[in-house]
Amino acid sequence: MIEAILALGAWNWMILAAVLLVLEMIAPGIFLMWFGFAAAATGLIVFRYDIVWQWQLIWFCGLSLAAVLLANRYLRQHPLESDQPLLNNRAAQLIGQSFDLAEPIENGRGSIRVGDTIWRVEGPELPKGARIKIVGTDGSVLKVEPAGA
Repeated sequence: MIEAILALGAWNWMILAAVLLVLEMIAPGIFLMWFGFAAAATGLIVFRYDIVWQWQLIWFCGLSLAAVLLANRYLRQHPLESDQPLLNNRAAQLIGQSFDLAEPIENGRGSIRVGDTIWRVEGPELPKGARIKIVGTDGSVLKVEPAGA
């Protein structure tokens, strides 16, 4: 079995590169891609030069490290931007919207109903049913003020 794997030579690296790039597509996170590129580059080197497997591993490790460090440096200077930056921040998505209080705000705290979810709110004393506007968040607690303010 090992002889069959070693007989593939550079194709081992190309297969590993393909597997890593497919895994990146299945579970995206911009991580496995760099190892896939390093495996492909190692494969190209092995196609050109006859290198023993120990040096192939060293090349792969070095290229992987270089790819990850270069990607990290590039992504720090050019962060990825999303067309929906608040996608995973539900509380921030509600800022600017108005709702009726489900529970009165007493001692600075009350609640509203948004769809099937009840949110805790903080703001000035207001009776149940009063119209409020969300002006900010503190974690999952919404900061509110009267809608007319």
